[in-house]
Amino acid sequence: MKRKIGFIVILAGIAVLIIGIVKILGNRNPGQGELRINSDPSANVFLDSSSLGKSPYDEKVNAGEYTIKLVPDAATGTFAGWQGNVTVSPNLLTYVNANLSDSDFTTAVDVLWLEKISGTTSELSVTTNPAGAAVSLDGDTKGVTPLTLPGVAAGDHTLTLSSPGFLSRSFKIKTTPGYKLIGSIKLALFPGGVSNEEASPSPSITASETQGGSSPSGSVRGTGTPETPYIVVSDTPTGFLRVRMGPTTGATEAAQVKPGETFHVFDEQDGWFEISYDGTNKGWVSGQYATETK
Repeated sequence: MKRKIGFIVILAGIAVLIIGIVKILGNRNPGQGELRINSDPSANVFLDSSSLGKSPYDEKVNAGEYTIKLVPDAATGTFAGWQGNVTVSPNLLTYVNANLSDSDFTTAVDVLWLEKISGTTSELSVTTNPAGAAVSLDGDTKGVTPLTLPGVAAGDHTLTLSSPGFLSRSFKIKTTPGYKLIGSIKLALFPGGVSNEEASPSPSITASETQGGSSPSGSVRGTGTPETPYIVVSDTPTGFLRVRMGPTTGATEAAQVKPGETFHVFDEQDGWFEISYDGTNKGWVSGQYATETK
């Protein structure tokens, strides 16, 4: 009998211990990250339908995936709200920056966060809405979105995104060894939309100026006379001519050149000229706004 009682007491003790462990684990903080939200104008911030107050907002929240909603006050005018998804990781920063406008089409939003990766290198991953935007890092064209760049040097960089008919986005970022910096960027439609291929004043990645002098490829950017055949950029409705990555209006924009500038022609296809717009990188310009000399 005493043995049975002792066995029951032991079982009861184990049960109490298990209940205590479950309570401790249940009350443990799942890990928190920093959520920073800025908007212009200031807006009411909702996280999964819970009100967090107004932007700017900068607080610790539990790690996880959330839906964020920004709702401007009626007193600020006819500004459209924004809603999107964000990821908050333990001990890391998630940053949301919104330039709200009178419609969703002309609203621009940057969402940036870090993700732990194996190894000691840095990575950069960029997606845009709409997709297909040209990506420039520190002035060098890297490709089009969606784009992942492994082996990015750790430190400060300038990231620029451009797409025909949309306002370009350019901002400072910082990459960290052992982490991937992820950017989800909503581009704002240029006011008035896209009227025609060259007349649309959409900003883009601008190549560095190299006035005069010959480059290793034989191109000259300026008013000098390069090796024939060459083109002279004509006047355009916008004051610049787009350089594209292929001989078509649907190709990604790589740079802009100015009326009066001259460039050696490397190739010609269907009324398009291939040039070196910065002495290193090549692209295509429409012959509609260029005069060729052979």
